[in-house]
Amino acid sequence: MKKVITLPDKFNFHATVTDHGWYLLPPFYRNEDGDRLSRVEKLTTGKIVLLHIKQEQDTLVVEIGDKETLTSKESKEVIRKVKWMFRLDEDFSAFYKMCSADQGMQEIVTENRGRLLRSPSIFEDIVKTILTTNTTWSRTIAMTTNFVTLLGDRYSEDLGLFTFPGPEAVLKKEKSFLNQDAKLGYRSEYIYELAFQLCNHAYELDELTNPEMATEHVVYKLKEIRGVGPYALSTILMLLGRYDFLPVDSEFKKHVKHKYFAGELPPKSQLQQLYKEWGEFKFLAYWFDR
Repeated sequence: MKKVITLPDKFNFHATVTDHGWYLLPPFYRNEDGDRLSRVEKLTTGKIVLLHIKQEQDTLVVEIGDKETLTSKESKEVIRKVKWMFRLDEDFSAFYKMCSADQGMQEIVTENRGRLLRSPSIFEDIVKTILTTNTTWSRTIAMTTNFVTLLGDRYSEDLGLFTFPGPEAVLKKEKSFLNQDAKLGYRSEYIYELAFQLCNHAYELDELTNPEMATEHVVYKLKEIRGVGPYALSTILMLLGRYDFLPVDSEFKKHVKHKYFAGELPPKSQLQQLYKEWGEFKFLAYWFDR
């Protein structure tokens, strides 16, 4: 079973997938040729499907594994999630115009880059972001793999593929399970608390996707989540499609002090001025400046 999605004029499948490291974290996985991205996804109806996504000319083709048949509602959900993951509804024209005027960023336009892969759910993106804090990338991959395989739903008995666990799946286990068995360490507290708040309707994530909500208010809401510091905050905002917030964290400081300040760290106020002219695209300017 196939679903076909028309692509915007400027789109680069390979760059969208690989310019952000999420494709290396389960339940995402990429084939050896690098021309297809797959993941197991649990739909709101409870059906678990295996999605294979690739570009064919000016379309994105989504193949549903094992000849699964989907209802109209399920098909619409798959298309909506794939569009969200690949940011197909985001308008990058203003960003490309700014890149065209900057000699060091012109290849972003010629290579149709700018889109950064994200997960189909905000919960998954927040959990994965928390799993990248204060650790190595290899450890992030290991923790994410443990989290998915130990708490997710198995796709089939023949394949070792699992869905990304939702908040309900997290609460079915003791908090100590996340720490000791999934080996998430202190991050267990943050993820368990977020799952608890979501399941008890004490916190709402979907409202964060509202484009009418000011970034300042989204920042305020995200800061209510334990474990979301400056780095995590800017990363989650980026995943939400908001690029007007800079993460003046250790990685940012390390990058700019060597590239722009000869190894010396200037005052924070000076750091925040570096990408000011990029306005609503400050984060993307920083991301592709590295």
